[in-house]
Amino acid sequence: MKRKVLFYSFFILVFLLLQTTLLHYAAIMGVIPNILVVFIIITGLLRGNIEGGIVGFFAGLAVDLLFGGVLGFYALLGMYLGIAAGSVNRRLFRENLLVAVFFTFVYSVLYEFLIYVINNIMSGNMQYLYALTDVILPESVYNSIIALLMFPLLIRVEGWFEGKESKLRKY
Repeated sequence: MKRKVLFYSFFILVFLLLQTTLLHYAAIMGVIPNILVVFIIITGLLRGNIEGGIVGFFAGLAVDLLFGGVLGFYALLGMYLGIAAGSVNRRLFRENLLVAVFFTFVYSVLYEFLIYVINNIMSGNMQYLYALTDVILPESVYNSIIALLMFPLLIRVEGWFEGKESKLRKY
């Protein structure tokens, strides 16, 4: 259990640092990937809705502490994202790369659209088409490409966790 906490804490910190520093140099048409969202989605797909929700909560809390105007906004959205991604865990072959890429795209669109609507609902200036075509869809495609790279790493770690857990259960 300690290994999981250390692993998730380490990767949340590393991905948050990458998100805020180096990924701005990898912007395509002004859009950068949201690797924390990809991490939450893949964790939810591989480990289930409980771990996905926990990882989503703490990743969102880290974003809240750095950028959030309201503490808990991104934590709550991250938790719901992890739970939603983990809810399809048992219905699909979760170690399939195409499943991870597809759900990364779908959940990224939903997550970013929800953030856009919530952030702009009070202003009344809802430019859905602009947000969808210039920000949300390109970022979701970019997130899907990042999922292609991140998924094999997290599959190996997931296999390592399963091996350690099965050894612990054999006493």
